[in-house]
Amino acid sequence: SEAVVDPSEFLWSIRREERFNEDFKSTPGNVSYHAPCHLRAQAVGFKGRDLIRKIPGVTPSTTMECCGHDGTYAVKSEFHATSMKICRPVVSKVKNFEPDYYASDCPMAGHQIENGLKSGNKNQEPIPEPTHPLSLLRQAYGL
Repeated sequence: SEAVVDPSEFLWSIRREERFNEDFKSTPGNVSYHAPCHLRAQAVGFKGRDLIRKIPGVTPSTTMECCGHDGTYAVKSEFHATSMKICRPVVSKVKNFEPDYYASDCPMAGHQIENGLKSGNKNQEPIPEPTHPLSLLRQAYGL
């Protein structure tokens, strides 16, 4: 288990080495980053956010509140409504920032936020899809 690390944590650890490529071809624009609870609990930190900060033109807005997903809690019918209430502050911050992308190292958190954005989208405005920070890096590299 000591040899296993989060991929963003690994890339952050080599950021000062020559093999870390900073030849970015584009910028994703405004990014709202959700800090997953499990990364705080594991003391990993927010290396995905820190990596996307290395892309020129990106200053992510960071949301620290819980998204309410909590493993399988949000997908159980008896808890779904409560989980969405927990997620309201996160959804509100994402909406207010008006990002081109919103990202989280946790795919479940991303989909929880997406559900909140869709349920409050009465005008049918386009909303960005949840994106992993490594996908934003891939895009910025032009891959």
